[in-house]
Amino acid sequence: MKKVLILFLMTIVCGCQSKSENSIPTHLISISLTKIYPRDISNVNKVELLDGSTGERKTIVDERIIQEWLNKIKEIELIPDDNQEQRSGYIFGITLFENEDKILGFIPNEINNIYYKANEAFLEPTRALFEEQFGRKF
Repeated sequence: MKKVLILFLMTIVCGCQSKSENSIPTHLISISLTKIYPRDISNVNKVELLDGSTGERKTIVDERIIQEWLNKIKEIELIPDDNQEQRSGYIFGITLFENEDKILGFIPNEINNIYYKANEAFLEPTRALFEEQFGRKF
């Protein structure tokens, strides 16, 4: 009798749980930075870099550096990770601006609360940019 009661209560508790805002999306698609950027990505004229290890920030306003980096990564296909469980911590935090308007913030394996598989073609130019701007290895 106890086992039946426990099973009944567990069923009710599991059935009563509501979906949170961060529930796993039902339709995950591959994207590129160009596809997910809500405007014309060529208008980015400021990039803020955040070292997730130290909290140190660097701001890039040199449009040549910004466009060279974006041209290397903006069309790379990012494939959603099957595991969409929340994670914590990161090394590279990036925010793209148009003038002083923050348009898109992301980390290389998460954009708009969707996690993507590691992609070296995307990560290497980003690591190189961080190393150049911070003057040290990442």
